[in-house]
Amino acid sequence: MIRKVLALTALLVLGVFTVSILAQTEDEIVARYLKKTEKKHHTRTGFFSAGFAYGKLQDDHDYNKFVDYSNGNLVPGKALDGIYRSDQIGVELGFMLYSSLAFKAGFEYWTKFGSDRDNYQSEIQVYGLTGGVDYYLLNGPNAEGRLQGISPRLSLAGGIYFSNWEVWDGYDPINFTTGLPELTLDDDNSGPMKSTAPGITASLGVDVPTPVFELVLSAQGSYQYLNFSKVKAYNSIDDELYASYTDDINDRVELDFSGLRGKIELRRFFQW
Repeated sequence: MIRKVLALTALLVLGVFTVSILAQTEDEIVARYLKKTEKKHHTRTGFFSAGFAYGKLQDDHDYNKFVDYSNGNLVPGKALDGIYRSDQIGVELGFMLYSSLAFKAGFEYWTKFGSDRDNYQSEIQVYGLTGGVDYYLLNGPNAEGRLQGISPRLSLAGGIYFSNWEVWDGYDPINFTTGLPELTLDDDNSGPMKSTAPGITASLGVDVPTPVFELVLSAQGSYQYLNFSKVKAYNSIDDELYASYTDDINDRVELDFSGLRGKIELRRFFQW
């Protein structure tokens, strides 16, 4: 009888131990699976933004000197019309590298500015491709991609910009090859002056979350360095032509659009 009781007790203990081992192994398997699933479904935070910027350009500008010197029909002082400011629209797409650091890339488009009259037209178009970083000083996006409060941030961006200057018909550019004025009354030489230049922008802004579709309202002030110093076109035999307000090749006209900017944008964070 005692042997039977001991045998049954041993079997019971062995069964309990086996069940415990199996249960522990099953829990470990489930835990490992859940851990792998969490890693597999790890989310990243990105954002899209669209905004408008206004820039104040300098009044003492090569463009103004050039039009005053080269076109006697201009009323004194009127050459400043439309060249003292830049209206810019842009879009950006970015993602968070860390909780407070984001990388972004974008496209920037400046609406035409300059002067457009019945007997005189001199307008400039600018656009650019940009890339940069945002650093949140406080209250960066949380794990769900939401701002918890007012978030000041620093931004640094650079890019490549393109300008297209539609100068009035009949302007006299300088032929870079010969150093002499060259008339542009024919179709071969009356094309727009073009240029490419790097630009750098440093900004200080603040992001404010809104209750509307989880949009973020952003305002920022910035300084942008952008100087088109190689504004040129080519004649029918590929000689380089450039705008100058004297006959001296060292007085080549530059389109220096460096200056302060103010920007308002809407930003929307998302996850994937």
